[in-house]
Amino acid sequence: MSRLEDLEIGKRTLYSSGYFSGDYNQDLYLKRSVDDGSNKPKFYISVFSMIDGRLSQQGYLYFYLDFEKKTSDFIGIMVEENYRNLNISSFLVANWIDLCLNNGFDFLGTNENQRKPFLLYLLKTYGFEILDKSLYVDRPDVISICKSRDKNDKRKFLLFRDAKHENTFVNMNVYKNDNYEIVHDRNDLIHLDDVIIPLQGRKRNEVKYELLDYAQAINKADTVIARHRR
Repeated sequence: MSRLEDLEIGKRTLYSSGYFSGDYNQDLYLKRSVDDGSNKPKFYISVFSMIDGRLSQQGYLYFYLDFEKKTSDFIGIMVEENYRNLNISSFLVANWIDLCLNNGFDFLGTNENQRKPFLLYLLKTYGFEILDKSLYVDRPDVISICKSRDKNDKRKFLLFRDAKHENTFVNMNVYKNDNYEIVHDRNDLIHLDDVIIPLQGRKRNEVKYELLDYAQAINKADTVIARHRR
């Protein structure tokens, strides 16, 4: 593959092949978005499978790259509904981390508009964290991420600290388009972690998660990629 700087804009380029999720064989493609003139072009890592003779996209992760500062900002992930619960999101995160570190991008963070609680939790399992952990104690915009004790229940349970924050979230597309469930206690649930998403429409400083534990990120990324390798 050519250098990231040299990728043809708008062209889907085969990045890596020979993977699987569930019953699907998969290949990874990389695409550079149409240049908006900034020094932080947008890129996509996409997962495709050959299904019924057609190349079908199962999901993608998109991110910014700053070639001068050698930084990358995570934007988000989309997984088609039919292919959820196959660990594709984690697989995409692992490949984003692997791609960036192997190309000399030594700072990885989240962009300020990240609004998906479960994605922030997922990034934390790869070693992303906020610099001031005391904010988890003081801020009202903390969300607890929980899961069911039933392994077949794939819902993502959210417990909000602030009622207005909860009311705002339930009206967002993030809540409407994913399998989030709001709860008001953690009884019979497994608490996974806490994340901070700033309250909407209020004058509150953004909270940026960044990769702080590189050893954790590399080890987990290698493990996840190997697990999906055919």
